[in-house]
Amino acid sequence: MSQINERAHFIEETGLLFESLGTTRMAGRILGYLMVSDKEVVPFDELCQVLQASKSSISTNVKALINLHVVKPNTLPGDRRTYYMLSPEMDWVEYMMKRVEMLNILKKLFVKGLELRVNKQDKAAQWLKMSAEFYDWVVREYPKFLKQWEENHADK
Repeated sequence: MSQINERAHFIEETGLLFESLGTTRMAGRILGYLMVSDKEVVPFDELCQVLQASKSSISTNVKALINLHVVKPNTLPGDRRTYYMLSPEMDWVEYMMKRVEMLNILKKLFVKGLELRVNKQDKAAQWLKMSAEFYDWVVREYPKFLKQWEENHADK
């Protein structure tokens, strides 16, 4: 398989992964392209052309990636175009801690849902109990892994 075909496959594979994670395939394809591009910054029009997508689709999905702090917009002196790059300031620990906070909120919803149920012994109630226990464990344990990561990468 040629390198071009491998890159195209990688871009599509990244898109499919993003889609399976509940976001859009195009957001994943944009990120995939930025990961394999030999350019540090990629102009908006190139994203549209290479990914064969409309300006509105690229614009919407680039904004979503910027909101996730995965992609950063960039401008060059004397050039009116906007370029995009993988965000060098991406703080993965902060990103994951925000996800842990969301999981904690979800856990609280499971607990509240269980409290509001009349039948606390049926299968749905058991599901809520197990889910709350699991997310409670994740919220408690995951920050330890993130702290380990920070300690191992403090000098890098």
